[in-house]
This record gives sequence, structure tokens and C-alpha cells, in this order.
Amino acid sequence: MGILVEDNERSKLQDRIAADLRERAARTAEVEERDVDLAEDSRHVEGLHKTKRFSWFWFVLIFLAILSLVVIFVLK
Repeated sequence: MGILVEDNERSKLQDRIAADLRERAARTAEVEERDVDLAEDSRHVEGLHKTKRFSWFWFVLIFLAILSLVVIFVLK
């Protein structure tokens, strides 16, 4: 069996380290809030546009793919 001894006194060094860590965490949180990296901000999406006029074409392709899977596996 052991005895647990709780020492609530913190040394000055521990107080300074804790304050420094809190300060660094606050600075890091500020930087992360300002520097949000969104996909819309990326250079990879420059020149791309959303599908507008030919969106029906994708629905037809998906329908045909599903229809071909049904024919292959069900009507075999």
C-alpha cells in the first residue's frame, strides 16, 4: 500500500512555464483563426467552373451505369 501526498504549492518556475504555455497557445489559436485554408483559396481551383449547362449529361451517364449493372447481374 502507498500513501498519496498532494502538494498544491507550485514553484515560480512552474508558474512561469504554465504562463508561457498559455501565452503560446493563445498566439497559436489567433494565427489558426486568421489563417484558415479553404479549397476556394487554393491555386488548384483557379480556372475551374461549376457544371451548369451539361449537368444533365452526368445524370444520364450515372443512370446508364446503374442500368448496365442491373442488366449484367440480374438478367444474366
